[in-house]
Amino acid sequence: MTSCPVKNINIGVLGHVDSGKTSLCKRLSTVASTACFDKNPQSQERGITLDLGFSSFMLPLNTQEGITLPSEIQVTLVDCPGHASLIRTIIGGASIIDLIILVVDAQKGVQTQTAECMVLAEILSSSSLEKMRLVVVLNKTDLFPKQSRVEKVEKMKKKLRATFRQTVFGENVELVPFSCNEEDQNEVDEASKVNGNLSDILKVYVIEAIRTRLEMSKAGNASEQFMFAVDHCFSIKGQGTVMTGTCLLGKTSVNDKIEIASLSMEKKVKSIQVFRKPVTSIQKGDRAGICVTQFESSALERGLVCYPGLLRNIYGCIMRLHKVRFFKGSIASNSKFHVVVGHETVMAKVTLFSSTSQDQKTFDESKEYQFCSEFSEIEPENTSKTNGPVFMLLQFEKPILSSPNSILIGSKLDSDILSNTCRIAFYGKPDVVFHEANYSETFLSNLKVFKPKQKQGAIDRIFSEDSVICKNMLKKETNIEKFLRLKVDFSTGDKGIIIGGFGQGGKLKIQITGAQMSEALKSSGPVKRNKNDKNSLAPELGDPELSSFSSADKTPVVVTLRFKKMIFAGSNSNKIVQ
Repeated sequence: MTSCPVKNINIGVLGHVDSGKTSLCKRLSTVASTACFDKNPQSQERGITLDLGFSSFMLPLNTQEGITLPSEIQVTLVDCPGHASLIRTIIGGASIIDLIILVVDAQKGVQTQTAECMVLAEILSSSSLEKMRLVVVLNKTDLFPKQSRVEKVEKMKKKLRATFRQTVFGENVELVPFSCNEEDQNEVDEASKVNGNLSDILKVYVIEAIRTRLEMSKAGNASEQFMFAVDHCFSIKGQGTVMTGTCLLGKTSVNDKIEIASLSMEKKVKSIQVFRKPVTSIQKGDRAGICVTQFESSALERGLVCYPGLLRNIYGCIMRLHKVRFFKGSIASNSKFHVVVGHETVMAKVTLFSSTSQDQKTFDESKEYQFCSEFSEIEPENTSKTNGPVFMLLQFEKPILSSPNSILIGSKLDSDILSNTCRIAFYGKPDVVFHEANYSETFLSNLKVFKPKQKQGAIDRIFSEDSVICKNMLKKETNIEKFLRLKVDFSTGDKGIIIGGFGQGGKLKIQITGAQMSEALKSSGPVKRNKNDKNSLAPELGDPELSSFSSADKTPVVVTLRFKKMIFAGSNSNKIVQ
Protein backbone atom coordinates (compact mmCIF):
# COMPACT_ATOMS: atom_id res chain seq x y z
CA MET A 1 0.00 0.00 0.00
CA THR A 2 1.10 3.58 -0.69
CA SER A 3 -0.31 7.05 -0.42
CA CYS A 4 -3.13 7.88 -2.83
CA PRO A 5 -1.50 7.26 -6.26
CA VAL A 6 -3.74 9.57 -8.30
CA LYS A 7 -5.06 13.09 -8.24
CA ASN A 8 -8.83 13.37 -7.89
CA ILE A 9 -11.26 15.94 -9.25
CA ASN A 10 -14.95 16.02 -8.24
CA ILE A 11 -17.43 16.93 -10.97
CA GLY A 12 -20.95 17.68 -9.80
CA VAL A 13 -23.68 16.41 -12.12
CA LEU A 14 -26.72 18.64 -11.58
CA GLY A 15 -30.05 19.06 -13.35
CA HIS A 16 -33.83 18.76 -13.21
CA VAL A 17 -35.38 15.47 -12.14
CA ASP A 18 -35.49 12.93 -15.02
CA SER A 19 -33.06 14.89 -17.18
CA GLY A 20 -30.82 11.81 -17.43
CA LYS A 21 -28.06 12.62 -14.90
CA THR A 22 -27.70 9.07 -13.58
CA SER A 23 -27.70 7.59 -17.10
CA LEU A 24 -24.94 10.04 -18.07
CA CYS A 25 -22.88 8.99 -15.02
CA LYS A 26 -23.31 5.32 -15.91
CA ARG A 27 -22.14 5.99 -19.46
CA LEU A 28 -19.01 7.86 -18.35
CA SER A 29 -18.01 5.83 -15.28
CA THR A 30 -15.84 2.74 -15.02
CA VAL A 31 -15.87 2.36 -11.22
CA ALA A 32 -19.01 2.55 -9.07
CA SER A 33 -19.07 3.25 -5.34
CA THR A 34 -21.37 1.50 -2.89
CA ALA A 35 -23.77 4.45 -3.21
CA CYS A 36 -24.44 5.32 -6.83
CA PHE A 37 -26.76 4.72 -9.79
CA ASP A 38 -29.87 4.79 -7.57
CA LYS A 39 -29.00 1.62 -5.63
CA ASN A 40 -31.12 2.91 -2.76
CA PRO A 41 -34.33 0.74 -2.62
CA GLN A 42 -36.46 3.87 -2.29
CA SER A 43 -34.79 5.34 -5.38
CA GLN A 44 -35.56 2.19 -7.35
CA GLU A 45 -39.15 2.18 -6.11
CA ARG A 46 -39.76 5.82 -7.04
CA GLY A 47 -37.59 5.81 -10.15
CA ILE A 48 -35.63 8.95 -9.18
CA THR A 49 -32.32 9.80 -7.52
CA LEU A 50 -32.85 10.47 -3.79
CA ASP A 51 -29.29 10.79 -2.55
CA LEU A 52 -25.80 11.71 -3.69
CA GLY A 53 -24.24 9.01 -5.85
CA PHE A 54 -20.51 8.63 -6.54
CA SER A 55 -18.72 6.93 -9.42
CA SER A 56 -15.44 7.51 -11.22
CA PHE A 57 -13.33 7.06 -14.32
CA MET A 58 -9.68 7.68 -15.16
CA LEU A 59 -8.92 10.52 -17.57
CA PRO A 60 -5.55 10.27 -19.41
CA LEU A 61 -3.63 13.55 -19.59
CA ASN A 62 -0.66 14.91 -21.51
CA THR A 63 2.06 16.96 -19.85
CA GLN A 64 1.40 20.64 -20.45
CA GLU A 65 4.09 23.26 -20.92
CA GLY A 66 4.97 24.96 -17.64
CA ILE A 67 3.17 22.45 -15.40
CA THR A 68 3.90 18.86 -14.44
CA LEU A 69 0.81 16.66 -14.37
CA PRO A 70 0.30 12.99 -13.61
CA SER A 71 -0.32 10.74 -16.59
CA GLU A 72 -3.97 10.38 -15.60
CA ILE A 73 -6.52 11.97 -13.29
CA GLN A 74 -9.28 10.24 -11.37
CA VAL A 75 -12.58 12.00 -12.10
CA THR A 76 -15.28 11.44 -9.50
CA LEU A 77 -18.83 12.16 -10.63
CA VAL A 78 -21.15 13.42 -7.89
CA ASP A 79 -24.65 12.51 -9.09
CA CYS A 80 -27.00 14.97 -7.35
CA PRO A 81 -30.76 14.39 -7.01
CA GLY A 82 -32.91 16.66 -9.13
CA HIS A 83 -36.25 16.62 -7.33
CA ALA A 84 -37.34 19.95 -5.82
CA SER A 85 -37.81 18.46 -2.34
CA LEU A 86 -34.15 17.36 -2.27
CA ILE A 87 -32.53 20.77 -2.85
CA ARG A 88 -30.74 20.66 0.53
CA THR A 89 -29.06 17.39 -0.53
CA ILE A 90 -27.89 19.08 -3.73
CA ILE A 91 -26.55 22.05 -1.76
CA GLY A 92 -24.82 19.65 0.62
CA GLY A 93 -23.04 17.99 -2.28
CA ALA A 94 -22.07 21.35 -3.78
CA SER A 95 -19.43 21.98 -1.10
CA ILE A 96 -17.06 19.33 -2.54
CA ILE A 97 -17.44 20.15 -6.26
CA ASP A 98 -14.53 21.31 -8.45
CA LEU A 99 -16.35 21.42 -11.80
CA ILE A 100 -19.98 21.29 -12.85
CA ILE A 101 -21.90 19.40 -15.50
CA LEU A 102 -25.41 20.79 -15.86
CA VAL A 103 -27.66 18.25 -17.56
CA VAL A 104 -30.51 19.72 -19.61
CA ASP A 105 -33.25 17.72 -21.28
CA ALA A 106 -32.75 18.64 -24.94
CA GLN A 107 -36.51 18.53 -25.53
CA LYS A 108 -37.68 20.44 -22.43
CA GLY A 109 -34.89 22.97 -21.97
CA VAL A 110 -34.46 24.90 -18.70
CA GLN A 111 -36.94 23.72 -16.05
CA THR A 112 -37.46 24.92 -12.48
CA GLN A 113 -34.76 22.80 -10.81
CA THR A 114 -32.46 23.38 -13.80
CA ALA A 115 -32.60 27.07 -12.91
CA GLU A 116 -31.90 26.37 -9.23
CA CYS A 117 -28.90 24.28 -10.23
CA MET A 118 -27.71 27.19 -12.39
CA VAL A 119 -27.96 29.40 -9.30
CA LEU A 120 -25.87 26.92 -7.30
CA ALA A 121 -23.30 26.86 -10.09
CA GLU A 122 -23.13 30.67 -9.99
CA ILE A 123 -22.72 30.65 -6.20
CA LEU A 124 -19.89 28.12 -6.35
CA SER A 125 -18.18 30.05 -9.14
CA SER A 126 -18.53 33.39 -7.33
CA SER A 127 -17.26 31.92 -4.06
CA SER A 128 -14.18 30.18 -5.48
CA LEU A 129 -10.82 31.84 -6.04
CA GLU A 130 -11.16 31.25 -9.76
CA LYS A 131 -14.38 31.09 -11.76
CA MET A 132 -15.65 27.52 -11.82
CA ARG A 133 -16.12 25.98 -15.24
CA LEU A 134 -19.57 24.86 -16.35
CA VAL A 135 -20.29 22.27 -19.04
CA VAL A 136 -23.90 22.00 -20.20
CA VAL A 137 -24.90 18.60 -21.57
CA LEU A 138 -27.98 18.57 -23.81
CA ASN A 139 -29.09 15.07 -22.99
CA LYS A 140 -31.57 12.73 -24.69
CA THR A 141 -30.82 14.03 -28.20
CA ASP A 142 -31.69 10.54 -29.49
CA LEU A 143 -35.37 11.31 -28.75
CA PHE A 144 -35.45 13.82 -31.63
CA PRO A 145 -36.37 12.42 -35.07
CA LYS A 146 -33.18 11.71 -37.01
CA GLN A 147 -34.16 13.94 -39.94
CA SER A 148 -34.55 17.03 -37.72
CA ARG A 149 -32.23 16.14 -34.85
CA VAL A 150 -29.36 18.52 -35.66
CA GLU A 151 -31.74 21.41 -36.38
CA LYS A 152 -33.58 20.97 -33.09
CA VAL A 153 -30.35 20.62 -31.10
CA GLU A 154 -28.97 23.83 -32.60
CA LYS A 155 -32.22 25.63 -31.81
CA MET A 156 -32.00 24.55 -28.17
CA LYS A 157 -28.33 25.57 -27.99
CA LYS A 158 -29.27 29.03 -29.24
CA LYS A 159 -31.89 29.39 -26.49
CA LEU A 160 -29.47 28.22 -23.82
CA ARG A 161 -26.75 30.61 -24.97
CA ALA A 162 -29.19 33.49 -24.54
CA THR A 163 -29.97 32.24 -21.02
CA PHE A 164 -26.33 31.87 -19.96
CA ARG A 165 -25.44 35.36 -21.19
CA GLN A 166 -27.42 36.58 -18.17
CA THR A 167 -25.25 34.56 -15.75
CA VAL A 168 -21.68 34.93 -14.47
CA PHE A 169 -20.61 32.33 -17.04
CA GLY A 170 -21.56 34.47 -20.03
CA GLU A 171 -20.26 33.02 -23.28
CA ASN A 172 -17.82 30.71 -21.49
CA VAL A 173 -20.18 27.76 -21.41
CA GLU A 174 -19.63 24.59 -23.39
CA LEU A 175 -22.89 23.18 -24.84
CA VAL A 176 -22.45 19.50 -25.65
CA PRO A 177 -25.20 17.43 -27.35
CA PHE A 178 -25.25 13.96 -25.82
CA SER A 179 -26.99 10.62 -26.01
CA CYS A 180 -26.42 7.60 -23.81
CA ASN A 181 -26.90 5.57 -26.98
CA GLU A 182 -23.40 5.51 -28.49
CA GLU A 183 -24.62 5.09 -32.09
CA ASP A 184 -26.94 8.08 -31.80
CA GLN A 185 -24.16 10.10 -30.17
CA ASN A 186 -21.81 9.44 -33.08
CA GLU A 187 -24.48 10.58 -35.54
CA VAL A 188 -25.02 13.85 -33.64
CA ASP A 189 -21.26 14.51 -33.44
CA GLU A 190 -20.76 13.93 -37.12
CA ALA A 191 -23.83 15.84 -38.33
CA SER A 192 -23.20 18.91 -36.15
CA LYS A 193 -19.42 18.81 -36.80
CA VAL A 194 -18.63 18.75 -33.09
CA ASN A 195 -14.87 19.14 -32.58
CA GLY A 196 -14.19 16.93 -29.60
CA ASN A 197 -16.51 14.89 -27.44
CA LEU A 198 -17.53 15.38 -23.82
CA SER A 199 -14.44 13.57 -22.55
CA ASP A 200 -12.12 15.89 -24.53
CA ILE A 201 -13.85 19.00 -23.19
CA LEU A 202 -13.73 17.73 -19.62
CA LYS A 203 -10.02 17.00 -20.05
CA VAL A 204 -9.29 20.68 -20.77
CA TYR A 205 -11.21 21.86 -17.73
CA VAL A 206 -9.78 19.15 -15.47
CA ILE A 207 -6.27 20.34 -16.36
CA GLU A 208 -7.29 23.90 -15.45
CA ALA A 209 -8.71 22.73 -12.11
CA ILE A 210 -5.59 20.72 -11.30
CA ARG A 211 -3.37 23.69 -12.19
CA THR A 212 -5.41 25.93 -9.87
CA ARG A 213 -5.26 23.38 -7.07
CA LEU A 214 -1.47 23.00 -7.41
CA GLU A 215 -0.99 26.77 -7.34
CA MET A 216 -3.21 27.04 -4.25
CA SER A 217 -1.25 24.22 -2.59
CA LYS A 218 2.04 26.06 -3.16
CA ALA A 219 0.64 29.27 -1.71
CA GLY A 220 -1.38 27.52 1.00
CA ASN A 221 -0.59 26.44 4.51
CA ALA A 222 1.29 23.13 4.54
CA SER A 223 0.22 22.56 8.14
CA GLU A 224 -3.53 22.54 7.40
CA GLN A 225 -5.27 20.11 9.68
CA PHE A 226 -7.37 17.24 8.35
CA MET A 227 -11.07 17.72 7.57
CA PHE A 228 -13.22 15.19 5.73
CA ALA A 229 -16.84 15.56 4.53
CA VAL A 230 -18.70 12.27 5.06
CA ASP A 231 -21.65 11.61 2.74
CA HIS A 232 -22.28 7.86 3.38
CA CYS A 233 -21.62 5.49 6.26
CA PHE A 234 -21.99 1.69 6.29
CA SER A 235 -20.69 -1.39 8.09
CA ILE A 236 -18.66 -4.30 6.68
CA LYS A 237 -18.84 -7.47 8.75
CA GLY A 238 -15.48 -8.38 10.23
CA GLN A 239 -13.90 -5.10 9.09
CA GLY A 240 -15.62 -2.20 10.83
CA THR A 241 -17.53 0.88 9.74
CA VAL A 242 -16.62 2.74 6.55
CA MET A 243 -17.18 6.48 6.17
CA THR A 244 -17.02 7.57 2.53
CA GLY A 245 -16.46 11.16 1.54
CA THR A 246 -14.07 13.83 0.29
CA CYS A 247 -10.97 15.25 1.99
CA LEU A 248 -11.54 19.02 2.28
CA LEU A 249 -8.33 20.00 4.09
CA GLY A 250 -4.98 18.59 5.14
CA LYS A 251 -4.17 14.89 5.12
CA THR A 252 -4.56 11.75 7.25
CA SER A 253 -2.91 8.34 7.34
CA VAL A 254 -3.61 4.85 8.64
CA ASN A 255 -3.33 4.73 12.48
CA ASP A 256 -3.97 8.51 12.81
CA LYS A 257 -6.59 9.62 15.31
CA ILE A 258 -9.63 11.41 13.89
CA GLU A 259 -12.69 12.95 15.53
CA ILE A 260 -16.30 12.35 14.51
CA ALA A 261 -17.17 15.95 15.27
CA SER A 262 -20.95 15.76 15.79
CA LEU A 263 -20.52 12.95 18.32
CA SER A 264 -17.33 14.29 19.99
CA MET A 265 -15.90 10.80 19.50
CA GLU A 266 -12.29 9.96 18.61
CA LYS A 267 -11.37 6.91 16.55
CA LYS A 268 -8.18 5.48 15.05
CA VAL A 269 -8.03 5.05 11.26
CA LYS A 270 -7.84 1.29 10.63
CA SER A 271 -7.59 1.44 6.85
CA ILE A 272 -8.25 3.72 3.85
CA GLN A 273 -9.46 2.87 0.35
CA VAL A 274 -9.77 4.97 -2.79
CA PHE A 275 -12.38 3.34 -5.02
CA ARG A 276 -11.60 -0.12 -3.60
CA LYS A 277 -7.82 0.34 -3.79
CA PRO A 278 -6.08 0.33 -0.37
CA VAL A 279 -3.83 3.34 0.37
CA THR A 280 -1.89 4.46 3.43
CA SER A 281 -2.86 8.15 3.31
CA ILE A 282 -5.08 10.70 1.60
CA GLN A 283 -4.91 14.47 1.19
CA LYS A 284 -7.01 17.45 0.11
CA GLY A 285 -9.20 16.63 -2.90
CA ASP A 286 -9.09 12.86 -2.53
CA ARG A 287 -12.29 10.83 -2.60
CA ALA A 288 -11.95 7.93 -0.15
CA GLY A 289 -13.44 5.52 2.35
CA ILE A 290 -12.08 5.58 5.92
CA CYS A 291 -12.57 2.46 8.03
CA VAL A 292 -12.81 2.63 11.84
CA THR A 293 -13.81 0.01 14.41
CA GLN A 294 -16.32 -0.15 17.26
CA PHE A 295 -18.60 2.44 15.70
CA GLU A 296 -22.23 2.00 14.66
CA SER A 297 -22.86 3.22 11.11
CA SER A 298 -26.40 4.28 12.07
CA ALA A 299 -24.93 6.95 14.36
CA LEU A 300 -23.68 9.02 11.40
CA GLU A 301 -25.40 9.61 8.08
CA ARG A 302 -23.52 12.74 6.98
CA GLY A 303 -21.19 15.14 8.68
CA LEU A 304 -17.58 16.14 9.24
CA VAL A 305 -14.66 14.06 10.44
CA CYS A 306 -11.52 15.97 11.36
CA TYR A 307 -8.29 16.30 13.29
CA PRO A 308 -9.26 16.10 16.98
CA GLY A 309 -10.41 19.47 18.31
CA LEU A 310 -10.38 21.24 14.93
CA LEU A 311 -14.11 21.98 14.68
CA ARG A 312 -16.29 23.82 17.18
CA ASN A 313 -19.99 24.58 17.37
CA ILE A 314 -21.20 27.69 15.57
CA TYR A 315 -24.23 29.42 17.09
CA GLY A 316 -24.45 32.21 14.54
CA CYS A 317 -22.39 34.46 12.29
CA ILE A 318 -22.12 37.81 10.52
CA MET A 319 -21.44 37.90 6.78
CA ARG A 320 -21.82 40.14 3.77
CA LEU A 321 -25.11 39.46 2.00
CA HIS A 322 -25.09 38.34 -1.64
CA LYS A 323 -28.69 38.08 -2.86
CA VAL A 324 -29.62 35.62 -5.58
CA ARG A 325 -31.20 37.83 -8.23
CA PHE A 326 -33.70 35.16 -9.26
CA PHE A 327 -35.18 35.01 -5.76
CA LYS A 328 -38.38 37.05 -5.86
CA GLY A 329 -39.26 36.85 -2.17
CA SER A 330 -38.35 39.28 0.56
CA ILE A 331 -35.15 39.10 2.60
CA ALA A 332 -36.22 41.00 5.71
CA SER A 333 -34.93 41.49 9.22
CA ASN A 334 -36.54 39.15 11.77
CA SER A 335 -37.49 36.68 9.03
CA LYS A 336 -36.24 33.08 9.07
CA PHE A 337 -34.45 31.07 6.39
CA HIS A 338 -33.08 27.56 6.03
CA VAL A 339 -29.29 27.91 6.02
CA VAL A 340 -27.28 25.05 4.54
CA VAL A 341 -23.62 24.68 5.53
CA GLY A 342 -22.03 21.60 3.99
CA HIS A 343 -24.37 18.74 4.86
CA GLU A 344 -25.96 20.64 7.79
CA THR A 345 -29.26 22.54 7.56
CA VAL A 346 -30.45 24.88 10.30
CA MET A 347 -33.14 27.56 10.66
CA ALA A 348 -31.69 31.03 11.18
CA LYS A 349 -33.15 34.41 12.15
CA VAL A 350 -31.94 37.27 9.94
CA THR A 351 -31.00 40.84 10.93
CA LEU A 352 -29.80 43.19 8.18
CA PHE A 353 -27.65 46.30 8.45
CA SER A 354 -25.73 48.41 5.96
CA SER A 355 -22.40 50.19 5.89
CA THR A 356 -22.17 53.83 4.88
CA SER A 357 -18.89 53.18 3.06
CA GLN A 358 -18.80 51.82 -0.47
CA ASP A 359 -15.21 50.72 0.01
CA GLN A 360 -15.93 48.38 2.92
CA LYS A 361 -15.67 44.75 1.82
CA THR A 362 -15.79 42.86 5.11
CA PHE A 363 -17.44 43.40 8.47
CA ASP A 364 -15.59 45.63 10.97
CA GLU A 365 -17.00 45.57 14.50
CA SER A 366 -15.47 48.97 15.31
CA LYS A 367 -17.74 50.74 12.79
CA GLU A 368 -21.38 51.80 12.97
CA TYR A 369 -24.04 50.25 10.74
CA GLN A 370 -27.56 51.29 9.87
CA PHE A 371 -30.39 48.82 10.43
CA CYS A 372 -32.34 47.73 7.32
CA SER A 373 -35.81 46.28 7.57
CA GLU A 374 -35.42 44.73 4.08
CA PHE A 375 -32.53 44.12 1.72
CA SER A 376 -34.07 46.45 -0.86
CA GLU A 377 -34.29 49.19 1.76
CA ILE A 378 -30.96 50.84 1.10
CA GLU A 379 -32.52 54.24 1.70
CA PRO A 380 -34.46 53.90 4.97
CA GLU A 381 -37.00 56.50 5.94
CA ASN A 382 -35.71 59.76 7.42
CA THR A 383 -32.07 59.06 6.56
CA SER A 384 -29.72 59.98 3.76
CA LYS A 385 -28.95 57.36 1.13
CA THR A 386 -26.28 54.79 1.95
CA ASN A 387 -24.48 52.97 -0.84
CA GLY A 388 -22.36 50.58 1.19
CA PRO A 389 -22.68 46.79 1.32
CA VAL A 390 -25.37 45.07 3.36
CA PHE A 391 -24.33 42.65 6.09
CA MET A 392 -26.50 40.10 7.83
CA LEU A 393 -26.53 38.64 11.30
CA LEU A 394 -27.63 34.99 11.27
CA GLN A 395 -28.75 33.56 14.61
CA PHE A 396 -29.10 29.77 14.41
CA GLU A 397 -31.90 27.92 16.20
CA LYS A 398 -29.39 25.21 17.10
CA PRO A 399 -25.58 25.06 16.93
CA ILE A 400 -23.91 23.41 13.93
CA LEU A 401 -20.41 22.12 13.28
CA SER A 402 -18.73 23.72 10.31
CA SER A 403 -15.49 25.09 8.99
CA PRO A 404 -15.40 28.89 9.57
CA ASN A 405 -14.67 29.48 5.87
CA SER A 406 -17.62 27.45 4.56
CA ILE A 407 -20.12 28.87 2.09
CA LEU A 408 -23.51 29.54 3.70
CA ILE A 409 -26.54 29.28 1.42
CA GLY A 410 -29.92 30.60 2.58
CA SER A 411 -33.14 29.24 1.11
CA LYS A 412 -36.89 29.10 1.61
CA LEU A 413 -37.13 25.32 1.55
CA ASP A 414 -40.66 25.42 2.94
CA SER A 415 -41.92 27.13 -0.23
CA ASP A 416 -44.29 25.27 -2.53
CA ILE A 417 -42.10 22.89 -4.57
CA LEU A 418 -44.64 22.99 -7.40
CA SER A 419 -44.37 26.75 -7.82
CA ASN A 420 -42.18 28.00 -10.62
CA THR A 421 -39.94 30.08 -8.35
CA CYS A 422 -36.34 30.03 -7.19
CA ARG A 423 -36.09 29.15 -3.48
CA ILE A 424 -32.38 29.94 -3.05
CA ALA A 425 -32.24 33.46 -1.59
CA PHE A 426 -28.68 34.41 -0.59
CA TYR A 427 -25.17 33.18 0.08
CA GLY A 428 -21.89 34.29 1.59
CA LYS A 429 -18.87 33.41 3.71
CA PRO A 430 -18.80 34.42 7.40
CA ASP A 431 -16.64 37.35 8.52
CA VAL A 432 -17.37 36.58 12.18
CA VAL A 433 -18.58 33.30 13.71
CA PHE A 434 -19.94 32.86 17.24
CA HIS A 435 -18.59 29.80 19.03
CA GLU A 436 -20.16 30.58 22.40
CA ALA A 437 -23.83 30.16 23.30
CA ASN A 438 -23.82 33.51 25.18
CA TYR A 439 -22.67 35.55 22.18
CA SER A 440 -25.62 37.92 22.69
CA GLU A 441 -23.99 39.20 25.89
CA THR A 442 -20.35 38.96 24.84
CA PHE A 443 -20.56 40.28 21.26
CA LEU A 444 -23.96 41.59 20.22
CA SER A 445 -24.19 44.01 23.16
CA ASN A 446 -21.24 45.87 21.61
CA LEU A 447 -22.46 45.64 18.01
CA LYS A 448 -23.04 49.18 16.72
CA VAL A 449 -26.22 48.77 14.69
CA PHE A 450 -28.68 51.65 14.93
CA LYS A 451 -32.10 52.71 13.77
CA PRO A 452 -32.27 56.40 12.81
CA LYS A 453 -35.01 58.12 14.82
CA GLN A 454 -36.62 61.55 14.79
CA LYS A 455 -38.99 63.32 17.17
CA GLN A 456 -40.59 66.73 16.71
CA GLY A 457 -42.19 69.22 19.03
CA ALA A 458 -43.15 72.89 19.12
CA ILE A 459 -42.20 75.94 21.16
CA ASP A 460 -44.50 76.26 24.16
CA ARG A 461 -42.95 79.46 25.56
CA ILE A 462 -39.75 81.46 25.87
CA PHE A 463 -38.31 80.78 29.32
CA SER A 464 -35.33 83.13 29.40
CA GLU A 465 -32.85 84.88 27.15
CA ASP A 466 -31.13 81.56 26.39
CA SER A 467 -33.75 78.87 26.99
CA VAL A 468 -37.18 77.78 25.81
CA ILE A 469 -39.84 75.25 26.80
CA CYS A 470 -40.76 72.63 24.18
CA LYS A 471 -44.02 70.66 24.11
CA ASN A 472 -45.40 67.62 22.23
CA MET A 473 -41.99 66.00 21.67
CA LEU A 474 -42.17 63.35 24.42
CA LYS A 475 -45.04 61.63 26.15
CA LYS A 476 -45.54 62.41 29.82
CA GLU A 477 -44.60 58.83 30.83
CA THR A 478 -41.30 58.95 28.89
CA ASN A 479 -38.09 58.75 30.90
CA ILE A 480 -36.56 62.14 30.10
CA GLU A 481 -33.19 61.29 31.60
CA LYS A 482 -32.06 59.24 28.59
CA PHE A 483 -32.59 62.31 26.35
CA LEU A 484 -30.59 64.76 28.48
CA ARG A 485 -27.70 66.54 26.70
CA LEU A 486 -29.04 65.58 23.25
CA LYS A 487 -28.94 68.29 20.60
CA VAL A 488 -32.00 69.69 18.81
CA ASP A 489 -32.58 71.89 15.76
CA PHE A 490 -35.16 74.69 15.43
CA SER A 491 -36.91 75.57 12.20
CA THR A 492 -35.64 79.12 12.74
CA GLY A 493 -32.06 77.93 12.37
CA ASP A 494 -31.27 78.01 16.08
CA LYS A 495 -29.70 75.07 17.82
CA GLY A 496 -30.13 73.84 21.36
CA ILE A 497 -29.51 71.12 23.90
CA ILE A 498 -31.99 69.38 26.20
CA ILE A 499 -31.10 70.26 29.81
CA GLY A 500 -34.13 68.91 31.67
CA GLY A 501 -37.85 68.38 31.98
CA PHE A 502 -40.49 70.98 32.76
CA GLY A 503 -43.60 70.14 34.74
CA GLN A 504 -45.34 66.75 34.63
CA GLY A 505 -46.60 66.73 31.05
CA GLY A 506 -43.45 65.63 29.24
CA LYS A 507 -42.32 69.15 28.34
CA LEU A 508 -38.63 69.83 27.88
CA LYS A 509 -36.38 72.70 28.84
CA ILE A 510 -33.94 73.46 26.01
CA GLN A 511 -30.92 75.72 26.25
CA ILE A 512 -29.94 77.70 23.15
CA THR A 513 -26.34 76.92 22.20
CA GLY A 514 -25.67 79.76 19.79
CA ALA A 515 -24.33 83.23 20.66
CA GLN A 516 -27.88 84.46 21.19
CA MET A 517 -31.47 83.57 20.43
CA SER A 518 -32.61 84.67 16.97
CA GLU A 519 -35.32 87.33 16.64
CA ALA A 520 -37.53 84.79 14.88
CA LEU A 521 -37.32 82.46 17.86
CA LYS A 522 -37.82 85.31 20.38
CA SER A 523 -41.11 86.27 18.74
CA SER A 524 -42.32 82.72 18.32
CA GLY A 525 -44.39 82.44 21.49
CA PRO A 526 -45.42 83.88 24.88
CA VAL A 527 -42.78 84.54 27.50
CA LYS A 528 -43.04 83.72 31.21
CA ARG A 529 -41.62 86.29 33.67
CA ASN A 530 -39.48 84.90 36.40
CA LYS A 531 -39.93 87.27 39.37
CA ASN A 532 -36.37 86.61 40.51
CA ASP A 533 -34.89 87.06 37.05
CA LYS A 534 -34.17 90.68 36.12
CA ASN A 535 -33.40 89.60 32.55
CA SER A 536 -36.88 88.17 31.97
CA LEU A 537 -38.25 89.23 28.59
CA ALA A 538 -41.95 89.78 29.38
CA PRO A 539 -44.56 90.15 32.13
CA GLU A 540 -45.92 87.20 34.10
CA LEU A 541 -48.43 84.86 32.49
CA GLY A 542 -51.90 86.29 32.80
CA ASP A 543 -50.65 89.83 32.28
CA PRO A 544 -52.64 91.60 29.54
CA GLU A 545 -49.39 92.45 27.82
CA LEU A 546 -48.90 88.74 26.96
CA SER A 547 -51.37 89.15 24.10
CA SER A 548 -48.78 91.10 22.19
CA PHE A 549 -46.59 87.96 22.18
CA SER A 550 -49.28 85.66 20.81
CA SER A 551 -48.07 83.46 17.95
CA ALA A 552 -51.49 82.44 16.73
CA ASP A 553 -50.93 84.33 13.52
CA LYS A 554 -47.34 83.16 13.13
CA THR A 555 -45.83 80.00 11.65
CA PRO A 556 -45.09 77.61 14.56
CA VAL A 557 -41.44 76.98 15.36
CA VAL A 558 -40.72 73.27 15.01
CA VAL A 559 -38.14 71.63 17.27
CA THR A 560 -36.50 68.50 15.81
CA LEU A 561 -34.58 65.86 17.75
CA ARG A 562 -32.58 63.42 15.62
CA PHE A 563 -30.85 60.46 17.27
CA LYS A 564 -29.76 56.87 16.85
CA LYS A 565 -31.33 53.97 18.73
CA MET A 566 -28.81 51.15 19.13
CA ILE A 567 -30.74 47.91 18.69
CA PHE A 568 -28.24 45.60 20.42
CA ALA A 569 -27.11 47.82 23.32
CA GLY A 570 -26.85 45.89 26.59
CA SER A 571 -28.65 46.80 29.81
CA ASN A 572 -25.66 48.86 30.97
CA SER A 573 -25.27 50.72 27.68
CA ASN A 574 -26.96 53.86 26.43
CA LYS A 575 -29.35 52.88 23.64
CA ILE A 576 -29.93 56.52 22.63
CA VAL A 577 -26.95 58.28 21.01
CA GLN A 578 -26.30 61.01 18.49
